This record gives sequence, structure tokens and C-alpha cells, in this order.
Amino acid sequence: MPDYPSPRMTLCLAIDLKKSTAAGLKLSTKLLDRFNLALVRQVTPHLTAVGLTKAVIKFTGDGWLIITDNTDDAAPICCLAIIMACRFQEEISEETGLPLDGVPALRLSVCWGRALPVELPNGQRDFVGDSVRHAVRACQLCDDNEILIDDTVLRWIDHDFVCTPLMFDERLARHPEAKMEQPLALHTLEELKLESAAEGDAPEYFVNTLTIIGRRLEAEALAYRVSDALQNEAEKSSADIEELTERYNRLFASNLDYETVSRILRDMRDSGLQPDVETYNSLIVKARDSETRSRWLMRMKQEGISPDVKTFTILIRHAEDEPAVQRWLARMRRAGVAPDVILLNALIDQAKTYPVALQYLRRLQEMGVTPNASSYDLLIEKSDDVASGRIWIEAMFGEGIRPSVVTFRSLFRKDLSTISAEELLSWFLELPYHPSEAMWQAIAEYRRRGRIDDALRLCLDYPNTQAAQKIFRAYPEQALTYFRHVDEAIANHPNAAYAIGMALQTLGRADEALPYLYRAYELAFSGPRREELSRFLTQAATGRALTEKEHSPISPKRLIVQRSGEPDESAIIKN
Repeated sequence: MPDYPSPRMTLCLAIDLKKSTAAGLKLSTKLLDRFNLALVRQVTPHLTAVGLTKAVIKFTGDGWLIITDNTDDAAPICCLAIIMACRFQEEISEETGLPLDGVPALRLSVCWGRALPVELPNGQRDFVGDSVRHAVRACQLCDDNEILIDDTVLRWIDHDFVCTPLMFDERLARHPEAKMEQPLALHTLEELKLESAAEGDAPEYFVNTLTIIGRRLEAEALAYRVSDALQNEAEKSSADIEELTERYNRLFASNLDYETVSRILRDMRDSGLQPDVETYNSLIVKARDSETRSRWLMRMKQEGISPDVKTFTILIRHAEDEPAVQRWLARMRRAGVAPDVILLNALIDQAKTYPVALQYLRRLQEMGVTPNASSYDLLIEKSDDVASGRIWIEAMFGEGIRPSVVTFRSLFRKDLSTISAEELLSWFLELPYHPSEAMWQAIAEYRRRGRIDDALRLCLDYPNTQAAQKIFRAYPEQALTYFRHVDEAIANHPNAAYAIGMALQTLGRADEALPYLYRAYELAFSGPRREELSRFLTQAATGRALTEKEHSPISPKRLIVQRSGEPDESAIIKN
């Protein structure tokens, strides 16, 4: 019998974008692209702010699942929920230019449950079990930007957060569409309890949360209370100096501003604790100008504290020009500090041109630094054209790194005028991983360049994408002529029938579309496309969407016959 992993108790934060599909359909391809990229960028710094970078993060298309089996993450994961509920719509609006009321509201829930740890084929960790199911179900009962938690989570975080019990039956009556297999004991997560946060295990997460949601004065007051508590602890003969210094450093690394951190540093010294390299790194990164950063570096030298690679990475990220970058690199070399991949990525990001980025890459590779996924993503962004960007996609596979959909989209935003759609598609499909979600970016780029035939070549294989459907609406006759020519030239071409059907459906000619979509269904191999077409045809013929558990009691072909009013031969024979 196979060995099964031991079950674990896990926390899951489910974040659902309310009616996101409907909102996305109203956007242009370019704006939808900005919106989707903004979703990824928006949540990333907040994960860092609450210390959840090691949690399992999954983007579902309509939101996120954030899962952890670390019980210490209960308070941080609730902090993240508060940040997202308060800041998501405003931050996405600022990032994309969408009006605030055009950004979907969130529904959020945190639940605890039993789950099995698994490893996906790409090597990523995941969990399968009750915490995800309960959190997803609880989301259905949320009002806009509301956070619900279950009874078990409440017991973990009750001392740190204000919560209100939820009347399950009453809320279910308000949301009759919610799919619930069992009642859940739920509570509304309201806000932080500031009076107890200073004594918590990770007060820096609370400080960050308050700062991010705009309650900066309360965050500063909390930080001073934490500092007072640490000072009192340092005065005890049994004090663990190393632990107290680490806790101060976590506070310094939080979202507090430079002036507040400078004042708390004086408190730290008054308590008899000495700053270390991490302390000074926080001060250098928060300093407002190069002169102040240089003064802190001089102070480190005076106190006999050697800068590390993180120190020089910060200085390089804030360098005013290329000569300044070179000076810091030379100083780092003289100090005998070895570079790492984070420094490499900072150098690539700072490079003004692609050739300069390549010089940094080769220089640090010679010093033993190996690029990671972020390095390659940055090189693709810096690359001059698709041809140079393709090299890095291939290099990622060579290093055993699977590019993300975002990586491919970054490549396909390059000028595609030097490569035909046929050549691009041939290269793309030969890769070990070629996500169809990325191809709509190439369709949109060809359209932007006025190369409609190239765009239609990609639409032939990916007619279900929003980018393809925009082409169909903008160039209806050209699209149908292109697809019909392929259909006539190559017998039983499944993509041609599929593309014609999707184009006709997009243009509101559903009755004409059905025979083509049925032919595409018949020609498709068993798999996602055939299943999608089966459900689509059944929905089109019956006039309603099927639930996940339903199956068509009759074939798509018979449904088409019934819709058209022609005799159903199978029924006649049977009778």
C-alpha cells in the first residue's frame, strides 16, 4: 500500500473577489491585463508585512487561498485579512486607474481544519482538506469586505482581536445561493485589540497592519508601548539579551517611519542593549537621503559593526546613478562581502539598459551567484525584444524553474513585429509548460501592432480567450473568412470549427454557432476542451448553466436537434 502523508491542522484564509468575472468582461484587454497584474502585486508586500511569505499561496482566478500549518500564523493571517478588507479596492484603483466602484469588493474568511500536505508535480507544496473547504464555504456568507472566522480560529486570536458572533441561520437566509454542506460556527472579525497587542508574540505585525490601513498614530503609540515593555524586560537579571535585540530589530523592520525608529533606537540604547547590523540596516533603508545613509554606515564602522550583503543591497537600491552603484560594489568587494541572488536582482532592476543588466548577471555569476526565478523575470522585462526574452524562458527550463503565466505575459508584451504568430506558437508549444492563459497577451499585442492576421492565427487555437473575442467583435468578417478558409483547406480541423463557433457565438449568432461547436466537440480528444464544449452546448441548448455535479442526460447533438425543432431520430427509433 502507498504511504500517505500525516494529516495536519491547517489555517486557510480564503479571499474571494465578488462578481469579478462580470467586472472583468467590462474591461478592455489592456485594462484587464493591468488589473490581473495588479492583483498579484497588491497582495505580495502585505504577505511580507505580516510574515506569511512561507505560507502556501494559490491564486484561484477569483481570489486567493493562503494556507499554513503553523499555529503561530493565526494572528498574522487575521492581520492580512484586515489589511485586504481595508485596502484592496483603493490600492487596485490606484494601480489600474479604475474607479473605486469598478473594483470588486472582497469576501474573506479564515477557518481551521484537518488537511493533508501534498507535493504538486511542479514541486510546490499544497494542502488538501477541510480548512480550504470550510473557508471557501464561509466566504459565501460574507457581506462586502467582511471577514468571517470560525470557532477554532476565534479561540486562537480572541485576546488580540475584537470579534462578534454571527447568527448562521439568519445569514444563510440572506444568502440563499450559498452552498453549505453543514452549519458553521462563525464570527465577524472586527479589529485589533490595541491594549493587548503590545504583549503579543509578534507586535510588529500589528504595527504594520495599523500603518497600512491608515492608523499611523495608533501604530506609533503601539510601537512605543512595545519598546517600554522591552526596556522593562531588559532590566531583569534573567533577560535574554539576544532575544530582546531580535525583537527590537523586528520592530525596527516594521512599517514605522524613520523618525519613530530613530527615537526607539535611543530607548534601546538606554536599556543597555546594543544595535547590530540588522538594526542599522533598518535605519539605512528608512533614511531619506544618501547623506544620512552614509552617516549610518560610518556609525557602524565606529562601533566595529561590519556591513553585510543586505547593507550593500539597500545602498545599491537607493543609489542615485550608475557611478554610485559601481562605488558601492567596489566598497563591498574591499570589505570582503560575498554577493547573493538578492543583490543580483537589485542590480538587474537598477540597470538602465539591457546590456548593463547582462554585465551584472555575468559579473555575479563569475562570483558564484546563481540566478533565480525573479532574476529571469527581471531580465525578460529588461530585454529589448522577444528574441532576447525567449532565451531567458529557455534558460529557466534549463535550470528546472517553471516560468509563471506572468512571466510569459511579460515576454509577450514585447514588440512582436519581428516574429510571426506561426513561429511564436511553434516555439511556445514545444516548451515543457505552455499555459494557454498567457497567449491572450500575444493576441492583444499583435492587435495593437495592427497585425490582425497574426492575431487571428493565435485566435484559431485560443478562441475562448477574451482577447480573441475582442478581435471577433472588431474584425467580424475578417475573422470568419480566415477561420472558414482554414476549415475548407484542412478537413476535420478541430480548431477551425471551434474558432468559427466561438466567433459566431461572440457576435450574437448562437443558432449558427451551435453546429460548429458540436463538430468541435466531436473532433476534440477527451479532456478539458471536450468537457468545456459539452457543458457549453448543453447550457446553450437548455438555456441554463449546469451545476458542477450535473451531467447532460442527453447528448449535445440531440439538444441541438431539439432546439432547432427538427425530429430527434434517436427518439423516433427508440419509440
